Amino acid sequence: MRNKHSANQVRNEIVVAILILFAATGIAKAGDRSALEEALKSKYQITKTGIDRVRITEPGTILVIQKEGISGDLSSDMSFLNNKVRDGQVAQAGGFGAMMQDKKTSGSLKVGDKVFVFKIEVKDDQVRYFVITCDTYDVNVHGSTRQTRYKALLSFELGKEFLESASVDDVKKVVDSVVAPEAELKAASTKSVELGQTSHQVEGILGAPEKIVNLGPKKIYVYKDMKIVFVDDKVSDVQ
Repeated sequence: MRNKHSANQVRNEIVVAILILFAATGIAKAGDRSALEEALKSKYQITKTGIDRVRITEPGTILVIQKEGISGDLSSDMSFLNNKVRDGQVAQAGGFGAMMQDKKTSGSLKVGDKVFVFKIEVKDDQVRYFVITCDTYDVNVHGSTRQTRYKALLSFELGKEFLESASVDDVKKVVDSVVAPEAELKAASTKSVELGQTSHQVEGILGAPEKIVNLGPKKIYVYKDMKIVFVDDKVSDVQ
């Protein structure tokens, strides 16, 4: 009887230990998401707004839209138009979402438009940026014209596996392809490439290219807004 009681006690202790392990693992994963969220927030100065989100009480980092297809709605609306970003491309909404993004008061954010980020969230499989336009616009609502801003939700669908191992710089690189800090874009535009520089020097200036075309002694580095031609590993042309 004593042995049976002892066996039951051991089994219960094992079960408790397993539950504690699962709980600790869950806490660790939640902590990782929280740490990534805080690390992303540290990359920007988060903007603070009034209750109606028309008044900016504390302007933060200015971001510049890099991709077409982002829809926004009035900053005072309770709902958020959800723009899903997959593989660096803004996915068009379907069904009810498409109807919402086609309402009379919605607007499209264009490449080059400037926005503030006022909230960042990290979920299990996505990172969410809540942005609001820097500029105000005259909008007709119920027959009267008023000045307002547009806000939008950018949901970067990155997947659980990616987010479990991704660094803050890995995530920010994906985000930057859609909406990038204005100051960083200006700094990058001042970097110059000169004839005779090696591929190593060019990568030190511009970073790794999006694509490399290897033609033997001739190589072409393809960047977002330029192509650099190397002959015998020296810059011979910039297009």
